[in-house]
Amino acid sequence: MFLKNRSSILFFIFFSLFISCNNDQELDLNLRHLNHIAENINNDLITIRTNIIDLGNVLCYKIPFENEIDWNPENKYHNHPGEILFSAYNKNQSAVYFPANKEVTDQLKKTIINTEQLDTNFNQIVKSNPSLSQVYFLDTASFLRIFPYINVVNYLKNDVNLTKLISFQTAQNKPFDDNNAYWVNQPFADPFGRGWIISCVEPVYFRDNFIGIVAGDISLHSIKNRYFSSNTEIILIINQEGKIICSTREASKLVNIPQCRDFQYFKRVTEDIYIFKSPSLLDHKNSDLCNAVKELISGEKKEVFYKNNEKYTIYKSVIRETNWLLLKVIN
Repeated sequence: MFLKNRSSILFFIFFSLFISCNNDQELDLNLRHLNHIAENINNDLITIRTNIIDLGNVLCYKIPFENEIDWNPENKYHNHPGEILFSAYNKNQSAVYFPANKEVTDQLKKTIINTEQLDTNFNQIVKSNPSLSQVYFLDTASFLRIFPYINVVNYLKNDVNLTKLISFQTAQNKPFDDNNAYWVNQPFADPFGRGWIISCVEPVYFRDNFIGIVAGDISLHSIKNRYFSSNTEIILIINQEGKIICSTREASKLVNIPQCRDFQYFKRVTEDIYIFKSPSLLDHKNSDLCNAVKELISGEKKEVFYKNNEKYTIYKSVIRETNWLLLKVIN
């Protein structure tokens, strides 16, 4: 009898250990998968940040802003009284923009011509980064050089002052750092037609004077296509306030918050327009989900919540570059 009871106890212990090991293995697999996605996204962002810093160095130390130039814009640049300055189309060259209400000074002419050599750097960076939508230089006078080429006439009003928008304001008069750049990690409407974007920005100095910014933009559309195209997985990115940045279709269904639609250009963008009109998960009507997200933001890596009497487990990883949380939900 004693031996029989002992065998039963041993069987129960081994069975419990087996179940526990299986659960730990499943936990490890889910976290490993999530960490892998987060690491891939983070590496993409690090590469873009590094490229923008390199561009900042080119602008600060290698562009001869004061070199004398031969201003003969007829074949390349179009500038007529009362109209914006823009460039003729060439797929291998950048587009330019300068507001109609400002004077094209001799110094600006030097900036326009002497920054043409940036096209080589712009081209290389965009081609080597599938997630990067565009890259540009914007000076304090609101002169813009942007690649790939866009038809600025379609997107920019004659008098828009680009220096008032969030990308420029984020880096204006900030210190130049060889190891760091500034992220605009709250998605906003791109004034140049790329939809909802985030931006990596570096200030540009010439002879110790702040002269503008260089920036790289990443569209949410590209992030979604690259990492959130699954029709079965429940994965989403949220910020530290619990607002959804990007999600799979199934994640959107689960939290009952529609997926973010592409920004519609019913009119030209002349001010900062942000994506976050949807409620935060921290204010979600499902208190279980709300509390779980609070704990994840506070530092936990795994939480449980219930919806319609069904149990769900949320795993968390961190995208360090932008301080976003990547979540995966398992039913």
